Amino acid sequence: MVTTIRSTDLDFTTIKNNLKLSLKNNTEFKDFNYEGSGLSNLLDVLAFNTHYNALIANMALNESYLTTAQLRSSVVSLAEAIGYMPASKAASSATVNLSVNTGNLVGRPSVLTLPRGTKFNTTVDDVAYVFETTGTITATDDGFGLYVFKDNLDRQNITIKEGANVTKTFIVSEDSIDSVYVIPDKNIDTTTAFVSVFDDLNTTTFSTFTDLKQADTIDDQSKLYILRETPNGFYELSFGDGFTLGKAPQAGNKIVVEYLSTNGPIANGATAFTPTAQVNVPTATGSNLFNLTTTTITKSVSGSEVETLESIRKNAPFSYASQNRMVTASDYATLVKRNFGFLIKDIQAYGGEDAVRPEYGCVFLSIVFKDDVTQETIDKTKGDIIALGTQLQVITFDIKFEDPDTTFLETSVFFQFNPKFTSSSVQEIQSRVDDVVTNYFTNNTGLFDQSFRRSNLLALVDDVDPSVLSSRAELKLQKRFVPFIGTTESATIRYASPIAEPDPVKNTVTSTPFFLDGNRVEIRNEVNSTKLQLIQTTDGSVYVDNIGEYSPSTGIVSLVGIKVDTIIGGNDFIKISADAANPSVSSPGQNQIVVFDDGPSFVQATIVTTS
Repeated sequence: MVTTIRSTDLDFTTIKNNLKLSLKNNTEFKDFNYEGSGLSNLLDVLAFNTHYNALIANMALNESYLTTAQLRSSVVSLAEAIGYMPASKAASSATVNLSVNTGNLVGRPSVLTLPRGTKFNTTVDDVAYVFETTGTITATDDGFGLYVFKDNLDRQNITIKEGANVTKTFIVSEDSIDSVYVIPDKNIDTTTAFVSVFDDLNTTTFSTFTDLKQADTIDDQSKLYILRETPNGFYELSFGDGFTLGKAPQAGNKIVVEYLSTNGPIANGATAFTPTAQVNVPTATGSNLFNLTTTTITKSVSGSEVETLESIRKNAPFSYASQNRMVTASDYATLVKRNFGFLIKDIQAYGGEDAVRPEYGCVFLSIVFKDDVTQETIDKTKGDIIALGTQLQVITFDIKFEDPDTTFLETSVFFQFNPKFTSSSVQEIQSRVDDVVTNYFTNNTGLFDQSFRRSNLLALVDDVDPSVLSSRAELKLQKRFVPFIGTTESATIRYASPIAEPDPVKNTVTSTPFFLDGNRVEIRNEVNSTKLQLIQTTDGSVYVDNIGEYSPSTGIVSLVGIKVDTIIGGNDFIKISADAANPSVSSPGQNQIVVFDDGPSFVQATIVTTS
């Protein structure tokens, strides 16, 4: 009888055993010693070859799908196949004011111009970097010899970016009209690319080509280029063919590509910028050099590495679904993330009809910006997002911004520790548990649609060391109330989850202390009641009996007639904490996020010696 070898058993040992079984069922080989004969070596070779081929086949299959591919070249290629161009390295950018004071210089011009690529020196962690202007800027004499430079949108805040200005030149030959042009630089910031096409080597006039992603319409005369990542991490430049994707360069044309080769995120944090050269102010009698005065408005931020594989996997399908137009809420989120992802951690978009207070005819965007992004950059980015919406909207909706609604989490983690099962001290184990707790919240909170699950946290705590016998955790929800100092006011505070019912023994709602009329007080609910009181911290007596109430089911705390004279601790806010109704899970909705507050959180070990 012929034995069928199972093609799904692909590990080496199983393959070899299946081959043995097949041969043993064959009368010619049934009496062989398969372990001690030369046939064993032959079976090893066959099994290895089969296993190796199976590995290649499985790898090839995995690399064919965006969700399973592991090689960057595969992920990038699959994303590009559905129209998504992964983000390149991004240059760190800063905002500065630039001016020149010529005093009473006679014959000075009415307008001064600084060219694109004007350079500035700076340092970050004692490492030198060079920033430069990304476009031509001009300044007009104020009548007293002071020139304040502005960009083409008449803004005094000038953006400068880190990197070395690189120029690549290509000549189009008869046999390379449809070719791609490789730029051998893995550090290119594709957003800074400037592509010019000259008629020939000698002409000074040129046509400017635009990135395909920025095109509103495309026809056979559109001057467009595509800059995409290659399998080896370099970038290739290509054009249309005169029929699709726009106009093609002709034989004899000269293609010039200028871009910034950047260091990415390591240049973030620069605060002082020094011009590398003086400004020439010409007059009829000759050249006059003056210092360029630089005032930093925002430090350098937003430098980043090439888009990660996980980011590509997440964004590419949504980008394909949006087809570069804004129709649904997810389209808005996808395209904003695609164009401003170097500034954004996460984004949530929803229609006005789904808002807490419905507003029809608008789209709400809630954005979590990266930690180093300044308020001025945030304000500018919001304006740029509105401009992008004007360009890509199919139906006109008002774009409105809703700040993320942050609920902080406080945790108390308790675990039992048996020193018999480890050589580590209780302090060492406690420190490791503390690190596990911190890392859990770092990786699982701070973004939209992220939930806290106590069971997941405790599983990680239990796995820290065999000496950890058991663990438990308590959860408090925390909001931050910013009062008007010295003013009696009312306020409504909404938590991301329901609050626990009043307890007959302890306070469910508490606050950090503050001063009122010279008394150190804090907010607490009356035991076994939803009524809120001001309690003197010195003796626990009631200072104000009724300052509002809380609703357990809605997670709303209502303060009425509250007044704060001084906040303790140097903050501009008071922390108001409440026991969660369900301490096992916290699932924020819509524009809500949860963030870990390690200040009041703690880890505590209990030593047990029983086996």
